[in-house]
Amino acid sequence: MGARAQPTARQVRLGSILRDLREGGTHGSQDAVARELGWSESKLSRIESGRLGINDADLRTLLDLYKVKDRGLRAYVVDLRRRGNVRGWETGIRSVVSAMYADYIGYESDASDTYNAQTTLIPGLLQTYDYAAAVFSQHAPEMSEEVKNERLAIRDRRQQAFNRPNPLVFWGIISESVFRHAIGGPDVMAAQLEHLLTLTKEYPGTINIHVLPESSESHAALFGPFVILSFPEQWEPDIVYLEGLTGTRFLEEPGEVRAYSRLFNRLMMSESLRGDDSLKLIESHLKNYRKG
Repeated sequence: MGARAQPTARQVRLGSILRDLREGGTHGSQDAVARELGWSESKLSRIESGRLGINDADLRTLLDLYKVKDRGLRAYVVDLRRRGNVRGWETGIRSVVSAMYADYIGYESDASDTYNAQTTLIPGLLQTYDYAAAVFSQHAPEMSEEVKNERLAIRDRRQQAFNRPNPLVFWGIISESVFRHAIGGPDVMAAQLEHLLTLTKEYPGTINIHVLPESSESHAALFGPFVILSFPEQWEPDIVYLEGLTGTRFLEEPGEVRAYSRLFNRLMMSESLRGDDSLKLIESHLKNYRKG
């Protein structure tokens, strides 16, 4: 038998919405719903995890059972089901990156906003080619040139999200200490910081950068890097993405997502510098690299 295809990011999101509808109603467990529909519990479990597709008839049956009357929500869920079978470009890169990261790219391609808090590196969506190449060389020196070039191409393609008809809106909080790490050397860092300043001018309102100064109490020791993805439809819950040295994971439980959203809002509103002050601080670090 051939290997079973991984679910697309949209299939996983559809399953998550259906699970939330079930848990938010009065129908209770997967077993209770499955028995009422004459399904196996395994079938419903696999639909909710995205491992099993669902046809239009079964989807309408579920929505009727859950008493979903909102026409907008019903239309969106049906459209998500139909688009879920379309495998995006991220499905073709699983031999180069982890399945979790490929899923993240799938989510990112449909997101309306991304909220990035970075304590160690310039966020990937804002990295220059030379900076990203230096990061790969330092973090994975055993990586072959072929794989490195493929990963750099993936990063470049992700950055096209700012040029799509409905551009991805980037909200970034970057620890000031990131600017002191001379990744790739002074020239690479100078070009990277200049790139940040250029992006904010070329994409006003789309790319928003706030610097968390080293004087802040909420510095790198108090939290690690994380990303929150938000989607254009109100029915789609936000997703938190955590990436570490030994692995990555998603957080989708409402309580966990709210905790990270509160942290990001506090960092944005109370701890980080305002937009112009952030850009001035970046400019000061840029001047230091140019002097060197």
